[in-house]
Amino acid sequence: MFSLVSALVGVVVLLLTAGSARAHLGQDQFGRFPFVASGAVVGGGTSWGLVLPDEVYGGYGRVCEESFGPALTFVVEQPGRILAGGVNGVEVTTDGGCTWNLLDNALAGRFPNALWVDPVDASHMLVGTSTIGADNGVWRSDDSGDTWTEVIAPRQGNFFSLAVNTDGTRIAVGGNDGVGGVVLLMSVDGGVAFTDVSAAVSPEAAPRVIVTPLAFDGSELILGGLAASTQGFVDRVSFDGTTISVSPVGVTPRQTTHAVVFDGDIFVIARNGARGELLRENGSALGFGVVVDGPSECVFVNDDRLIGCGKQAGLNPALFVTSADGITWETAVAFSDVHYRACPEDTVGLVACSSFLETFCGDDNDDDFDGATDCVDDDCAFNSLCFTAEGEGEGEEAGEGEGEGESGASSGSCCRGDPAVASVGLLGVVLRRRRRR
Repeated sequence: MFSLVSALVGVVVLLLTAGSARAHLGQDQFGRFPFVASGAVVGGGTSWGLVLPDEVYGGYGRVCEESFGPALTFVVEQPGRILAGGVNGVEVTTDGGCTWNLLDNALAGRFPNALWVDPVDASHMLVGTSTIGADNGVWRSDDSGDTWTEVIAPRQGNFFSLAVNTDGTRIAVGGNDGVGGVVLLMSVDGGVAFTDVSAAVSPEAAPRVIVTPLAFDGSELILGGLAASTQGFVDRVSFDGTTISVSPVGVTPRQTTHAVVFDGDIFVIARNGARGELLRENGSALGFGVVVDGPSECVFVNDDRLIGCGKQAGLNPALFVTSADGITWETAVAFSDVHYRACPEDTVGLVACSSFLETFCGDDNDDDFDGATDCVDDDCAFNSLCFTAEGEGEGEEAGEGEGEGESGASSGSCCRGDPAVASVGLLGVVLRRRRRR
């Protein structure tokens, strides 16, 4: 039902609950990590679930109310399945996210957080764990995630980020020590031994709030994170196994979360909550300049192109974007390409009808994103705000006008009507949803 390639993707799941229509989709929709095949984006993970090619309706579909169970931190698309990390361990789905099964291995009961997948041999993977209330370490798999062995034995603290150079000999692991300090461990022998270099990158005179190994440029580590409460940083770190040197590259207006080296320049994502932007190394006083219209959530190198993740904010319609030079970006997958993809009726991935209703009939917002606002939406047909003194509705009659989807069925509550499939609009996007029978 969907194309399968090997790629890395982290997913933050947005929980949809009854009575919370105001926040269920319209806020914080963004890409996380793209699925890429032959240089082209073929889906990926977003803040609201997996986005995969839809062979039935075309474009891209995501499961209605994904049955993820735990919130997922990464996803890897593999032949025949999708592998994911969550609070209970590593899970797999073979039906595009409708159902998930926990793998019984050494990570069961742990929270695998940071992930690296070998770009040459995708069966080779590393993860760092951040299990609440437990010691954490780094684990390695050589069979695509089915089994795991310790690389760094569990210790106090958490491991949130990983960076590995192209041949796998240099590894950097970042996190915290569980008592307020940052941690950076580095290996120059493929993980046989690690050296704690935390004091060098976060000295007592200028301690860092967060340190994040972002990428390697040859043998040098590009290190980022948060230097103070509102200011990010980017450093180059050289380490030969004994001696370490740290060279500042520049500062960023927010925490640096991603970095790539492309055509000799460093590109970074600086992000803090809802606000993110792409910056390019430019030799200025700050060291970086803003790339206008660049991605806001992530950036990766894929052969001779950059691939980034966007967020639906303002006039930016892009979920995933690509660039040949890092300056001019093109939309690879737009929000308007995505619609709901219903799971089979015998799986748990069915839509929860009460999550998609126009529950606020006087706020001038399209709360359920079906193209009809307030009294125009037939969900408000019996709301007192939508009747004049004579009892006439202020908007169009239910089922008429802009709320009507491609199928011609009313796009109001998913719990009304007989058709098995209805269409609703998400900010102008046609979304197909399966109704409960």
